[in-house]
Amino acid sequence: MNQKKKQNPFWHLAGPLLGYWVIQLVAEIIVSMLVMLPYAAKYLSLVMSHASEMNYTDVVNKYYMETMQPGLELVLKYATEINGVTALFTLILTVSLFRLDRKKEKQAGIPQRQKVSAGNYLWLILMGAAGSIGVTCLSVLAQLAMNSNSYQQSVQSTYAAPIFVQVVVVGIIIPVAEEMMFRGVLYRRYRETKGFYYAALWSSVFFSVTHLTMIQTVYAFLLGILLCYVYEKYGSVKAAIGLHICLNTGSILFTGGGLFRWLAGDLMRMGLAIILSAFFCSVLFVMIQKTGDPVMEKKPSRENDEP
Repeated sequence: MNQKKKQNPFWHLAGPLLGYWVIQLVAEIIVSMLVMLPYAAKYLSLVMSHASEMNYTDVVNKYYMETMQPGLELVLKYATEINGVTALFTLILTVSLFRLDRKKEKQAGIPQRQKVSAGNYLWLILMGAAGSIGVTCLSVLAQLAMNSNSYQQSVQSTYAAPIFVQVVVVGIIIPVAEEMMFRGVLYRRYRETKGFYYAALWSSVFFSVTHLTMIQTVYAFLLGILLCYVYEKYGSVKAAIGLHICLNTGSILFTGGGLFRWLAGDLMRMGLAIILSAFFCSVLFVMIQKTGDPVMEKKPSRENDEP
């Protein structure tokens, strides 16, 4: 009889998440330092060469604004691009873990949910387009009601980048990186031993806390639940990635095209847009419900598993 090596349940779940956050932090620090390096070198050179002429503190204060401040402004200017680079680094971890988990599932004889036909992905594309309008309008209204400066700064930083960069980074790279971590790895690992609702709840909680503002946190939690459901129904992480990409890209393109500026000019128009968006998303959700296998509130069963 083969003895299976028991894994630590805590590190089985927390390990990938902590690794994901550490990679994000370290990558962001390294990339920011590389951007700042020429400015820091110039700053140190000026401080050392003028240290004998005046008080050291005066030298530090004098040349900081001339050299370091432009570098810091450059980091803020390219915040979207830097976020894209850090997201790419996390894929090294998440793709490796995703493939390893699927390999182990096959070896353990865990049956995979049947994947749906490509035609059913149309509902996700349409939901992403319709949902991006309603969600963005609701976010604008929430910002006005809460007077959220942090949310406004986050939005301004994102939309300061060229629209092509926004689409590539915020529309594609970040959704892929987040879905591989929070649905492809974390949700699936919870799902190994728990039911759908438990797995969706906790993976969505961790997904939401990675977003810094209150508005984004609430939105990310609700979106996380939906993405887990879509993943479960379609039997593939590609479905969650596709919906996430459509939502983000739709928001970027509609914003760049001036749609939300036009809607914001009249609260009645914005309210109607939210209502229509909710209606179409509800219809599309019904279509998604009819897709694939039913979502069962139980853990996957093991077949041909060795004792």
